[in-house]
Amino acid sequence: MSEPPPPPATLIAPIRENMSLAEKLERLQAELDAALARGKMDTYARDRIFRAEAITDRILETDPPFAWLQASYSVEAWLRQLQAMADRIVAQLRRNEPEERILGDVARLRESVMALRTEIAREGGPMPPPLDTLLATFEVDSMPTRIPRDSIGR
Repeated sequence: MSEPPPPPATLIAPIRENMSLAEKLERLQAELDAALARGKMDTYARDRIFRAEAITDRILETDPPFAWLQASYSVEAWLRQLQAMADRIVAQLRRNEPEERILGDVARLRESVMALRTEIAREGGPMPPPLDTLLATFEVDSMPTRIPRDSIGR
């Protein structure tokens, strides 16, 4: 590793506990916007990326306004994906990967944040039925399989 790790998220994330998820996502997008506005990976852009990654760590502490989006997706799963993307970007920075790749990933993270902000602004969607309920609608013999039928159960 070429650099020491950044400070703990609680020290550098520009968010407060009482902020809503929408407000925290807005702050996250602002950090990504600032990093991308530079058009290059200078110290300022790197610092903004570290702050954005810290926000993604802290954002999981927030209770979402609803569990399921109208887009038929879990809010928590989307937040975890944002966190994973931000972690990957920080790893790329620490490995001194090509600037174009890092900026491309930052832009993709920003797009994902924008999409989630749009979904959060809408009302939540209905929860999908539990997996066991879905599976109960299929007969075992009706599910396509590549396993020869005569070898099942041996």
